[in-house]
Amino acid sequence: MAIIGKNVIENLTTAMYEDLRIVYREYIQNASDSIDKAIKIGLLTSSEAQINITINASDKSISVYDNGTGIPSKDFYLTMSSIADSKKDRFEDKGFRGIGRLGGISVCNRLRFSSSVKGEDVVSICEWDAKKVRDILVDKNANPTASELVDMVLLFSKEKGNIDEHFLKVELLDIEKSASELLDVKHVKRYLQTVAPVPYAQGFYFKSLIHKFAQKNGFKIDEYQVFVNDDRLFKEYTTKLYKEQGNHKIAYDEILDIAFDIFKDANGKPLAWIWYGISSFETQIPKINEMRGIRLRKGNIEIGDEYTFSSHGFYDEPRGGLYYIGEVFAVSPDLIPNARRDYFNLNDTCRDFEKIARPLFYERLKRIYHYANDYKKAQQKIQELANEVTKYNEKVNEGTFVSPDDKQKAKDKIEKLTKDAEKADRVIKNRNEKEKDDEVLTRVYKEIKQKYPAEKKEVKPVEEVPEKNTKNKSFITQSLSGYSKKEQKLVSEIYQIIKSILPHDTAELVITKIQEELKK
Repeated sequence: MAIIGKNVIENLTTAMYEDLRIVYREYIQNASDSIDKAIKIGLLTSSEAQINITINASDKSISVYDNGTGIPSKDFYLTMSSIADSKKDRFEDKGFRGIGRLGGISVCNRLRFSSSVKGEDVVSICEWDAKKVRDILVDKNANPTASELVDMVLLFSKEKGNIDEHFLKVELLDIEKSASELLDVKHVKRYLQTVAPVPYAQGFYFKSLIHKFAQKNGFKIDEYQVFVNDDRLFKEYTTKLYKEQGNHKIAYDEILDIAFDIFKDANGKPLAWIWYGISSFETQIPKINEMRGIRLRKGNIEIGDEYTFSSHGFYDEPRGGLYYIGEVFAVSPDLIPNARRDYFNLNDTCRDFEKIARPLFYERLKRIYHYANDYKKAQQKIQELANEVTKYNEKVNEGTFVSPDDKQKAKDKIEKLTKDAEKADRVIKNRNEKEKDDEVLTRVYKEIKQKYPAEKKEVKPVEEVPEKNTKNKSFITQSLSGYSKKEQKLVSEIYQIIKSILPHDTAELVITKIQEELKK
């Protein structure tokens, strides 16, 4: 008979996950399956279903409670003592490997499960001595089989229950110091708002469009009422995109609209579908935006993180994914999350999905943010010319050029900017013509025009603008009437030196200040 050693238990517990917070996801995943079953058999409605997480930092304890079907007392022992032998349907249920419930062993000293079903007046209890599990795993002299280890650390009992109750409660007791992050309520909420199968935030304008698209195409978005210390969780999508400025966060861009696509196999059967946000793509979305990146989900539970598609070669440029917000929902039963839930099992369906979906990420999404950037730069070039022409005209009219050389440099700059602006104008016309039937890019270009209006000045740079109210004074030093022409020339030379060694704005400020002092 084959012998399965204790290291199997280590691989399924302490060595399974790099991020300790994943234990929350595992228990929510199992709770969701129990709730789905309860709704299916009419035990409760979706509005009644709840998953309640209670974090008690002072007591160093965590509990995850759901009012799903619960586990009948006759099945409780076998269910709780079986490892990697789940009776769940891998094509229907979110958790089906029978290992997720062991996640708590790595972070607490006692792991307790209690459950009851409607119609039974008994609460079945199973407690793992998690500390003992870890001690045995590191003891070189202790070599029980996996089954023997489980029998050594499990304790079953029963209590009197309420015949009308149905639930499963997981308690992580005496949390290890090394896992103290699991007791940080704010930290846990942020994580679960990203990972858990919860609804979109109330203020997210596009949530109704997402649900309408899903309903129209026969897709289901699983959403549950999940609470952490009585606060209900929502996916923190917003229409505004923020960046940090000092100690504040300010909106720098916004989601203008969303686009959809469906990834179908050769037979026209949907494998997955996507929604993604359309903005003016100012820059990569900063980390302060919790939901940045296009996320992969199955059963509305996140697979991996914002880097999942980048790490699996979907983007030509790894940075590309961080220009977007969005979600890919896997719908094919053959797209199966792997044990670590950081990607799919690598089967034929997964390879089909990659082949079909990759062009959208690799080509289309890249093209959108690159074209948006080109369009924005072109608008800015045209506006830069307009600004320089305005400044030139003002200096001519006010007689504030330092010298003929200073004036010529301004003319030369305008001539260069004119060539740049003409090239930019061709880029804009080309983009407008080529993408006139592309709804996404047309929408992006429209927004960029509004954010970066490009005013065209019809003044030719080489022409002089009529000087008004300057009393024939063409240069700034000519207004120093208290000084001789020789002195004015010397001041002019000083001004030119200042302009040559200081940044433009600083030089202008210094010259203005000196000019004011000399006029006194």
